[in-house]
Amino acid sequence: MDSLIKQPTTQHIYYWLDGYWVTDKEEAELMDSINAFGSLHQVLELPVTADIDQAVKQRLEVSH
Repeated sequence: MDSLIKQPTTQHIYYWLDGYWVTDKEEAELMDSINAFGSLHQVLELPVTADIDQAVKQRLEVSH
């Protein structure tokens, strides 16, 4: 039966302008609520096999 369960192919990454990122939405919201990084988180949807550090770095380079 387990083979019939479709595994996710993408994941959500919650990141801040300083490059810090997490995969847990609740943790991201908590960090925002205490203004931990001086900005609100942004969201990337990436393949589960993606290099998260590289993807976040690239996104930050494009947005600046």
